[in-house]
Amino acid sequence: MNHLIPINYKDDAPTVIGRELYEALEVKTPYDKWFPRMCEYGFTEGLDFTTFLSESTGGRPAKEHQVKIPMAKELCMLQRSEMGKKFRQYFIAVEEAWNSPEKIMERALQIAQQKSREAELKIFALVEENETLEIALNESLKFFTVAKYNRVFNMGWNLRECQILGKRLSAYCRSHSIEIRKCETNDERFGSVNSYPLTAWDDYLEVLE
Repeated sequence: MNHLIPINYKDDAPTVIGRELYEALEVKTPYDKWFPRMCEYGFTEGLDFTTFLSESTGGRPAKEHQVKIPMAKELCMLQRSEMGKKFRQYFIAVEEAWNSPEKIMERALQIAQQKSREAELKIFALVEENETLEIALNESLKFFTVAKYNRVFNMGWNLRECQILGKRLSAYCRSHSIEIRKCETNDERFGSVNSYPLTAWDDYLEVLE
């Protein structure tokens, strides 16, 4: 198929630029008067065409239009000229190619691939969100042994107080189904000791108060 005028296939239906069609049809009336006059034949913005502003080259941007092929065919017919007839036949061929089973299948595959990519992006976003929440949760559940808590927060407990507190905190965590972890120490006398989540510390000490 000879390309008489550029066709835009980026939208959901092929379009041409109104001014380019106007120039190709060799219309004598100025474009800013011709196009509104053509719209009086029943064409609707948003349905048959869309309006946009051209890039400014220093002056005021001009109004431009993306015209769908069915409207472009009718505009060609309305010109009642050999050039109009020639372009109308061209647009009929463009429409037939666009609506061919091969092109319909191609567009369906593209839509399916796009939806698949969108679904993958959503899954990735959910995974990242879950990982962020997990990190935040882990941060909120920092574990402290009695000795570490005593040292970090400058509690001033002596060894006897630490031992008593450890037993009571263990009982508190078990009764409230709170996780207790084993933590290896560098002191052979103690071996592994219990480590409690910071939230359990806060709750238990609040009860003591």
